[in-house]
Amino acid sequence: MQYTLPLAPFDRIASLHQRLLAVFGPPSDFVRLDPVSQMILAMLSGRTRNETALGVFAALVEHFEVARHKGSWQRLAKASSHDLDPLLEGITHPERKAEALPRVLQEIASLRGALDLGFLHGWPVENALAWLERLYGVGPKTSTATLNMSTLRRRVLVVDTAHWRAARCLGLVPEQASPERSVRLLNRQLPNGWEASDTEEHHILMQDLGRTFCARSSKVSCPFTNVCAGSATPQRTRLLEEWLRDAPPAHALPGAGVKTSQISPLKEDAANLNQGASGAPPPVQTVSASAASC
Repeated sequence: MQYTLPLAPFDRIASLHQRLLAVFGPPSDFVRLDPVSQMILAMLSGRTRNETALGVFAALVEHFEVARHKGSWQRLAKASSHDLDPLLEGITHPERKAEALPRVLQEIASLRGALDLGFLHGWPVENALAWLERLYGVGPKTSTATLNMSTLRRRVLVVDTAHWRAARCLGLVPEQASPERSVRLLNRQLPNGWEASDTEEHHILMQDLGRTFCARSSKVSCPFTNVCAGSATPQRTRLLEEWLRDAPPAHALPGAGVKTSQISPLKEDAANLNQGASGAPPPVQTVSASAASC
């Protein structure tokens, strides 16, 4: 009797990841902030360009003397929304964030007795996400960024607006799926063997795709046109999994692999901010993934 070995299941996320690497090149190294600082940066960057959010974050660090106080955000926790209004110029929904930032810090201090999220390092990821999302103003994007992009380095996928847009274009999530629901759907598709560094890298690559092609017209033809379900494409000619199995090798875009991390200017700040973080790994990591504020 002849036996046929079962075929190994095709993992479309892992295969897509390799295509993205070939097109965009590996993301650059990045700087890690302590979890509270990363949470604040993620809240600032909601619906806001990374460069603007980073500039405002740096202004908050300086104004509230966070580095001088060994990474403590206590002064921001005590600030009023009127204090914050002039510091949030350029941020989307500044009035909401002026209310949310002090309030979320007050909640953490009230629940834990200190402004520190290092305790989440040993928690199961789902429990840590649920705890964070009970805080005022913290949704799935901010909670995943806090766990994955900070010194906590947890295995969870961050999905910002650009990533969500690319995922819809590729058919990884339904067209009608909200950004919040997409975070859950995409995290369920992660390859079993992936670690935190893999999810970080995948987020940055999908973000590159969403920003370069899905949000605006580009002079360079999108390498995923044949499988795009976006409104700009009359009709996709292939389904993603079929195309990934059969497509020829991808060609790198001009400039691929020569990126610099947008968060790199925070390297010195990160070293100072993380002084007060307890139980956290070193703040600066050299990894294959690039940091992204979300």
